[in-house]
Amino acid sequence: GRRAEVAARMWRARPGTFAEALQGGLRVTQFNVERILKAFMPDAIPESFAELKIPLKVTATDFFGHKLAVLSGGDLHSALAASAAIPAVFRPVMRDGRLLIDGGIYNPVPFDLIEHDADIIIAVDVVGAPTKSGRKYPTSVDLMFGATQLMMQSIIAAKLRQCQPDILVRPAVSKYRVLDFMKIDALMAETAD
Repeated sequence: GRRAEVAARMWRARPGTFAEALQGGLRVTQFNVERILKAFMPDAIPESFAELKIPLKVTATDFFGHKLAVLSGGDLHSALAASAAIPAVFRPVMRDGRLLIDGGIYNPVPFDLIEHDADIIIAVDVVGAPTKSGRKYPTSVDLMFGATQLMMQSIIAAKLRQCQPDILVRPAVSKYRVLDFMKIDALMAETAD
């Protein structure tokens, strides 16, 4: 079923050589997000921004530049990979001489970037928040991701005080974790309203 397909795609996304696995230093827990996206991305997604029918802005965080990186030209796949490069889970993406990580770190719901480009702005906040589980104390991983969610929600709240999208959608995603892509059908069904 679906788990077997995911396992097969993850296997194909693994480093081809030992040297490639050690590229940039030993990273036991960091996966190459570019390889993983290549394994999972539908063939219909073009390789460059120029091939898109609707203009798109993808956000990433310029780690050493200490700022938001807005990507709207060139290689689309590397831009999507950079935007999804969750620290400590996925290896950062090098693009145009910049080390890029997850765009949500700097701007979790970047509705403000299209303020002058759209008649109606619909923002979707899928950051969520920490939720209680059956444990007395959260695990270290739960604490790390939960703290990140709280920081992102703080950024969103500050942005909303400055400007508002026309529509803000906040689906109930808090019970899902950042890597729960195997549960996409359940998530979509539960948040359809």
